[in-house]
Amino acid sequence: MLERFGTRIQIALIAAMALAGAWVFLQLPEGSQVPVHFNAQGEADGWAAAGLGLFMLPVLALGLLALQWVLPQLDPRGDNLRKSGKALATIWLAITLLLALVQAQVVAMSLGLSGPAPRLPMLLMGGLFVFMGNVLGKLRSNYTVGIRTPWTLDNERVWDQTHRFAGKVFVVAGLLLVALSMSPLPPQWQAGAICGTALAAAAVSVLKSYWLWRRQRGGT
Repeated sequence: MLERFGTRIQIALIAAMALAGAWVFLQLPEGSQVPVHFNAQGEADGWAAAGLGLFMLPVLALGLLALQWVLPQLDPRGDNLRKSGKALATIWLAITLLLALVQAQVVAMSLGLSGPAPRLPMLLMGGLFVFMGNVLGKLRSNYTVGIRTPWTLDNERVWDQTHRFAGKVFVVAGLLLVALSMSPLPPQWQAGAICGTALAAAAVSVLKSYWLWRRQRGGT
């Protein structure tokens, strides 16, 4: 039920992204360019032709939607992916929502309705981490989504314990990024803060998976 609802919301978001892009495309003069990349200050520093820049994110979101249907067929543990439907639906929806919010910023800046948004990247990534962290513990063992180390893939109990732990780590990491987005942190430090927080959360989760695996095997 939740999976179907999440898919409908994704389709609605993708349609809204595409329609907004088409509407802006018709408003702009021929040969116009739109922002497609932003620096640490939230200023546009990369541009593309309107036909590409306004539809790149909707196409990416559509590809993500197609990938959801293909992955269970390709993954050797596809049945576990199907059993993780609710958790995966939350993750896919969170990523699609992030893409939709970035598309909204591109549309607004293309029309001159919005200026730089230096806090937006950190806030969006923090929110994504919180969403993902809340459902990581519900993922079943698979080869495509989650903390896929040799140790979690070797032992389902290690997978479950690692993902419950990693879920808490990523929620904390997300809340930290949200808090930093509201702090006087200099904009030029934000990219480093996002990357550092993500890498630290991933590294701690990977190390935890190895420690749990060693413990399962009676190691020290």
